[in-house]
Amino acid sequence: MISRPAVAQQVRNLIGPWRPSGTRPSFALRYFGWAALLVLSMFPSQAIGQSWSWTTEDVDAQAESTSIVADSEGNLHLSYYAATGGMLKYAFRAASNGKWFNMPLEHGLGFMLTRITVDSDLNPHICYTPHTLKYAHWDGSKWHMQPVDQGSGVVGFWCSIRVSPAGEPQISWYLESGTYFRYAILKDGVWAAQSIEGGGGALPGKWNSMTLDAHNNAHLSYTWFPTGQLKYTAFNGKNWNTQLIDSPNDSPGGQRGMGSSLILDGHGNPLISYYDEQSLRLARYVDGKWKKEIVEELPPFGQFSWRNFRSSMVLDSTGALHIVFESLKGLEHIWWDGSQWRPQLLLPSLGATYFDNSMTIDKNDNLFVSYKDPVDGSLKVLVGKKKPAAATTSAQKEKLP
Repeated sequence: MISRPAVAQQVRNLIGPWRPSGTRPSFALRYFGWAALLVLSMFPSQAIGQSWSWTTEDVDAQAESTSIVADSEGNLHLSYYAATGGMLKYAFRAASNGKWFNMPLEHGLGFMLTRITVDSDLNPHICYTPHTLKYAHWDGSKWHMQPVDQGSGVVGFWCSIRVSPAGEPQISWYLESGTYFRYAILKDGVWAAQSIEGGGGALPGKWNSMTLDAHNNAHLSYTWFPTGQLKYTAFNGKNWNTQLIDSPNDSPGGQRGMGSSLILDGHGNPLISYYDEQSLRLARYVDGKWKKEIVEELPPFGQFSWRNFRSSMVLDSTGALHIVFESLKGLEHIWWDGSQWRPQLLLPSLGATYFDNSMTIDKNDNLFVSYKDPVDGSLKVLVGKKKPAAATTSAQKEKLP
């Protein structure tokens, strides 16, 4: 790894002088509906009632398709698309000073979606979809960009990316040509790609989300259209085990699975936030079974666009679940306080607004939500800090019927 002075000089050359104090040298750069209750096994025996205050930080003059992640030291990394110049861009904020710096990584790209993650050395890795699947990463001294699965066909909509502790990136994406849901892992400098599902007119994976388990095996949530189903698959080291989680046949609400976000709880069980056409939903694996519920009823989307659906989900250090999502109401944060869902409208909508939001959480349980400002199209980040209230014991909590 290169030295701190070398990194600092590279950043100065790109984005001007600054002082990465305290950072590691790997990269310096209304209508609320009743919500069904979660079972208590998902959360600790004691939960702290919380309220949240929010401040706003300016990052860039324009942005779409934002993705944000906090590394283990609390530094923030953000990827996004800027329409002027058709650019993939990256922004960085050190935990120590709270100042944002941004830089272009690639020019002349068409509209695309991006997602970002960091590796164990705090280096950022980005997948993006400018009609092909591409991968960018910072190696400690410079950026590298390369195509993935080159020549396989047109790529669009969502990609997801994670990196194992061994430094092996894994990506999932939707291949429009041939309509396949694809997955690839980089081993020894070579991308090994495969199709998980698709072909024959099906449209799997337009929305997809990935996480890795303790064995660095991929877990994926994704949609299946035109039947409007939510699916989940996990790799066990040899095979993919795929399950149908939710469909319009299960309950009213229309197509579902849009805007999914997948995480694993402290026991390695999957949780998936997602939409149907009139609500935000949650599916979770508990005691060997999938349990599904409506988190919040929403105004009907009507003639929705695929860009209307975006949710992000994290667990804080107390085990409380947080979801940030958008709808015709606006941009909203909702969290489980130990006995009920508590919603908070962060920003109202301005008609059919696309906030292009993404959420992450740092080591101090601060929440960060990147979004496109509906007023001027600029890139902003909301910073949420909790204000603890009185503790509630498990005896005070309501149980499911």
